[in-house]
Amino acid sequence: MSPESKKALVEGGGDDRISFLPTALLQHVLSFLQAKEVVRTCVLARRWRHLWKSMPILRVTGAGDARAFHTFTYHLLLLRDRSPLESCTFDFNVFSKDDMPIVNLWIRYVLLCQVRVLTLAIGGHQLTDLPVVSPILTRLELSRLSVNGKFLDFSSCPALKELKMTNCEISADKISSKSLKRLRICECKFKSKMRTRISVPSLLFLKLIAVKGRTPFLEDMPVLVAAKVLLLDFYCKDCCDGNDPGYCPAGCTHCYGIDDGSAGCVLLKGLADATNLELIADPEVFILKRDLRWCPTFTNLKTLLLSQWFESSDHCALICILQHSPVLEKLTLQLSKKSVINVRSRAIYNSMEKSFTSENLKTVEVKCQDIDQRVHKLMKSLNSYGIPLERINIQQTNQFSECFNFVWTGFIPRQSCGRPGLSMYLNSP
Repeated sequence: MSPESKKALVEGGGDDRISFLPTALLQHVLSFLQAKEVVRTCVLARRWRHLWKSMPILRVTGAGDARAFHTFTYHLLLLRDRSPLESCTFDFNVFSKDDMPIVNLWIRYVLLCQVRVLTLAIGGHQLTDLPVVSPILTRLELSRLSVNGKFLDFSSCPALKELKMTNCEISADKISSKSLKRLRICECKFKSKMRTRISVPSLLFLKLIAVKGRTPFLEDMPVLVAAKVLLLDFYCKDCCDGNDPGYCPAGCTHCYGIDDGSAGCVLLKGLADATNLELIADPEVFILKRDLRWCPTFTNLKTLLLSQWFESSDHCALICILQHSPVLEKLTLQLSKKSVINVRSRAIYNSMEKSFTSENLKTVEVKCQDIDQRVHKLMKSLNSYGIPLERINIQQTNQFSECFNFVWTGFIPRQSCGRPGLSMYLNSP
């Protein structure tokens, strides 16, 4: 840029056509910048001098010198207009415990500015143990935070629709909201000795992914549409290396380290009204199997995906769920890479002495790496409970597999690789 152009830009004249754009459009462009970059635009021209003060979107990020960051953020919030905020993001790490009261004040300030979308990604920070009060807040995202109980009481946030929590430490007896529609909890650690209860009666969509500590207790969610639960043994405390996890003798601290006898179902009862469900867990995680003692009826369930945890030699867990899913249309079963449970289940499930209703079940997909004896037994179990073979498809996930001639059964597949004929499974030894 020539010296003449720079001079014209500073004076607000010449070829500075950008300055003549509507304020809303200029602020929209600036909303993609970090707060420090937005403030620096005040030197561009007279028109830009105060634009940053009424920005509806704030992105406050920090790195490097703590004192400089604190000074900038303090003056940013002090000097800006008290105009409503559409969105605010705080993304930085706290430097010491002394920073926490100051940061909590910043958060309270933006709530007073009627922020609608608030993102807090503050490493090492402990949120104040006070409830959030905002009639305007619609979405809250928390990351890398330590969250205490009262902060997760959203009874004073009647407009809150979406809550996302990632890599947080949760010390709370309850997470509650009457208005929440979407909830995502990913890789968060539940630190309470007792199970944290989740009370969200208006929830439509739930994701509970790789949570650490004790699995939270789900209260009734009568309008739930879809849910995905993923439990990993190296995260979840509800796991055991026993052959039949969750039903070890009373001395097993893993299975009986917490008194859940009066609680009944931990997860499944809360998920009972879902239309679409994905239940994925390592075999050592026993909480889903344990819940089958009180298995509810999934009256709305149309599509269901199960992975690994349901496997056993007699398929009791699978059959129990199918018996309680009267309108199920599509079932997907993902088998583990190799057999992990070879013993007959000793668990007492809420099973029925009858075949499950299969008229609505249009498709069963079995995904496996190798077509082995486990697949053979699974086909026999499903067929014995009334699922016709023509509704079952086998999808081999091994990318390097070739088309098979099943010499060991004496049969050749009817179809091409990935969808072999199924009658062979019943006729094989």
